[in-house]
Amino acid sequence: MRAFLRVYKLKGFGLSIPGIEIYRGHDAWGPVRVFEDGLRRYLAFGTAAQQSCIDLLNPETLVYEYTQAMMLALLYHPKPSRVTLLGLGAGSLVQCLQAYDSELPLSVVELRPLVAEVAQQWFELEVTPQVSLHLEDASTYMAQTTAGSDLIFADIYNDDGMIESQLNAEFLRNCYRNLSRDGILVLNLWEEGRGLHPLAMQRLRDQFGPCCMSCQVEDGNLIAFAFKGGMPQDNPRRLQPIAKKMGRQLNIPLHKLVGQLKLS
Repeated sequence: MRAFLRVYKLKGFGLSIPGIEIYRGHDAWGPVRVFEDGLRRYLAFGTAAQQSCIDLLNPETLVYEYTQAMMLALLYHPKPSRVTLLGLGAGSLVQCLQAYDSELPLSVVELRPLVAEVAQQWFELEVTPQVSLHLEDASTYMAQTTAGSDLIFADIYNDDGMIESQLNAEFLRNCYRNLSRDGILVLNLWEEGRGLHPLAMQRLRDQFGPCCMSCQVEDGNLIAFAFKGGMPQDNPRRLQPIAKKMGRQLNIPLHKLVGQLKLS
């Protein structure tokens, strides 16, 4: 049964959850809700925020600018041999990477089994043989895994914002340990106006030294990039031609976002 949705303002984003509710589930961590508005489908964990979104005609195309900005990592490591994603959400990052390289091994870590079920049932996510899905806490996984990755994407949040364990020194050490020699850690820092961005960047510098960059996006998120192998030599301006080409492949405006990269 479809119930009309009351519109809620999205904390920090200035957005709202549009459309009608088409699914609601509940687990030990709270509600998991799905909304639909035309050709857009949204995942929410409560009433305060959109968590993920897909275009039903092009589910592999990233809708939110913050997820698009996370793909800037591919400019610096365009041919990863393995990628780890911490936090599944609706699976939009997974689908984008599957479209980018269908043979790319992906290790996906999600705490909530219900979220993984919803992503597959309602958001077109296909768990192919290249996808290893781990239903466990991201910090525990990173502490125990020995599978190295060229890229680690950390996008761990709940309805109130970023899970602050992403800034834990031990978590960052384990991410560093599990990166390949030239690997990149990518963090989505959605901090709900709590002033955590300076602290987050300092924690990254504590682990990675000065080899960090960031990209501020219009939704208020800060996307942080930490480079294990040292700061890239190419400045963002020189990457514009590559960004335009890759952006056409991914169907996102990477050439605009690359201009927003800053040393941090």
